[in-house]
Amino acid sequence: MTIRRVVITGLGILAPNGNGKEAYWDALINGQSGIKRIASFDPSPFSTRIAGEVKNFDPCNYFDSKFVKRSARFVHFGVATSKMAVVDSGINLSRENRDRCGVCFGTTIGGENEIYEGQYRRFLEYGPEAVRRLTAPELTPHIATGYICSELKITGPNSTMSSGCSTGLEVMNWGYKMVKRGEVDVAIIGCSDTPVFPFPLSALCSLGILSKRNEEPEKASRPYDRDRDGMVLSEGGASVVMEELNHAQDRGANIYAEIASYASTAEGQDVVQADVGGHALVSALEQALIGGKIRPEEIDYICAHGNAMPSYDVAETNAFKAFFGNHAYKIPISSIKSMTGQAFAAGGGFQVVATSLCLKYGFVTPTINLDTPDPLCDLDYVPYNARRFTIGTAVINSHSVGGTHAVLVLRRYS
Repeated sequence: MTIRRVVITGLGILAPNGNGKEAYWDALINGQSGIKRIASFDPSPFSTRIAGEVKNFDPCNYFDSKFVKRSARFVHFGVATSKMAVVDSGINLSRENRDRCGVCFGTTIGGENEIYEGQYRRFLEYGPEAVRRLTAPELTPHIATGYICSELKITGPNSTMSSGCSTGLEVMNWGYKMVKRGEVDVAIIGCSDTPVFPFPLSALCSLGILSKRNEEPEKASRPYDRDRDGMVLSEGGASVVMEELNHAQDRGANIYAEIASYASTAEGQDVVQADVGGHALVSALEQALIGGKIRPEEIDYICAHGNAMPSYDVAETNAFKAFFGNHAYKIPISSIKSMTGQAFAAGGGFQVVATSLCLKYGFVTPTINLDTPDPLCDLDYVPYNARRFTIGTAVINSHSVGGTHAVLVLRRYS
């Protein structure tokens, strides 16, 4: 049986520290944070008044204005990054069998701000007749996938996923499996979230997991640092184009990385508190590497979840030590959330785009704000500066509320 290999050929990104792969990569390599005081509403009443917001983005550059008016910001990010990824891949979809192209998109909260809160407020204030006529189709998170299929004229398999902060890697697995099994030749895969609005901020402030370093927003996200005081909320979107290797080669595509394997596990314990022993992450790492026939010592880099929540950072560190043994101390590990914040579903997409570029260009992105490492987080977390480093095989891991751990393994293609 012919083994179908799956490669990434296109990247699209909207992040707090850069729109488009060039700006995003430049920000990552230079350690530039996108965390600022919240500008989209007055954050003064909140204990946390900072976040990572996407800046200088006009959805009308990617989407018909009549659809922009009725759809949510997370949809705008999804359509825009999908189109960015298609352009970046160089693929001409008009020459493809669109029945052999698939779409999978992921989100955690969908369009709650504009759709749920906005229209529900109109309902409460003015009654049923005030609710906008086209609100109903916008209520479902699947609407983003629908718009992407419509905009790109894709008629093949499509789906929507939501698994918290692991969503960005879960959707990658959907595309990987669909291409590998031969159900599609091309997959457009993406994720977005726009949680920076009053109610989610209120909920997260109440839970007590957000940083309160309001006077130094760019220094607030501090994964693995002794003085970290929580994560920083952010928003954004990311998409990739995946193809079967021969399909990509036949059209002379630029290949960023090859997808080697994926696995996910659950802690099966508390849905909020992390198991600091890291046992579920160890299991996910083991399954992913076995599935890809990869030895632990072959891993050259880890793009870690690293959200700056104290127990999460310790759990990751303990898992890496338990699984990799002494090799854990030799692996460069970094958290881009030190620069992007925690964008829920989009966070995994941010990691995939970043790691694909690391593999392509031979750099490891830094963990900024790591001034005084936590003694419990004593691995090589690449503080301050990017590092030139040729990566052969990289691990990306994410951790979601509910105790889900996801691991995606990428290889450098040559």
